[in-house]
Amino acid sequence: MGKFFSGGRLFGLLALIILLVVVAGVSLRSRSTQLALPEKWIHDTESVVSGWVYEPVFQVDTFFSHLRDLQALYEENAQLQTLVNQDQGLRTEVYLEKQQNQILKQMLQYKGKSPQFQLIAGDVTARSPISWNDELTISVGEKAGVSRNYPVINQSGQLIGRVVAVAEYSSTVELITSSTTSDGVSAAIVIPGSPAYGVIQGSRAHVGFLTMQFISQLASGLKVGNQVVTSGLSDIYPKGIVIGNITQFESDGTGITRSAVVKPAANLNALDYVFVIAPQPGQVLQ
Repeated sequence: MGKFFSGGRLFGLLALIILLVVVAGVSLRSRSTQLALPEKWIHDTESVVSGWVYEPVFQVDTFFSHLRDLQALYEENAQLQTLVNQDQGLRTEVYLEKQQNQILKQMLQYKGKSPQFQLIAGDVTARSPISWNDELTISVGEKAGVSRNYPVINQSGQLIGRVVAVAEYSSTVELITSSTTSDGVSAAIVIPGSPAYGVIQGSRAHVGFLTMQFISQLASGLKVGNQVVTSGLSDIYPKGIVIGNITQFESDGTGITRSAVVKPAANLNALDYVFVIAPQPGQVLQ
């Protein structure tokens, strides 16, 4: 062993080791900048295969990402819709409250301007579509001082009808537009000089309107638009309650009198609150 590592042999071994280190270093530097041909094939194959795998995986990931975005958007829209519905509900409540306050204000104003009447306030509680133009039910009855044949007006003092049936806590009101009643309302057309008189009933030819009959042909100053009020020639209706306005005149075929179509002043399709007119002391209503 000592002879093997002695002299020139040891020098040669050291030289060989140094040469291998230099060659290895050169080889490593070359591989960092340039690939060998087999490595190139492997690299390109790996790139192509990775592309085949990457694209479907990317598409699937994108699809589920969009699904998550849509789910989040749906939940956000649902929350926004809830807020919108709540806002619309609040707006509706505010609108109805304003309408109710306006009606109640009108009722107070009318009551203050009409000390000649004893007014009993009530609200409409029932109305059938079958008898829409004929009758309705109100929330006041005998306990509130209501009796049969008491006149009924709206919040502005315009004639609606009269009480025809009374219970303890409710009453039935026959509307002036009813064409089933044989009773009429003694009415007067407001014109300069002496008024023209007639009788108001619900119109059969014009649903929701009134017919005023027995108007004298001798009456002058009659025209479309004239106001019609209660005449006071009745034990039921006090004088001067507004009924409506004339929309047209019609001949009744007698040559002595004529009739007129009258549009009610009260909006009978939108009744929520009413006044029942009770008699003042000494006044008798039948």
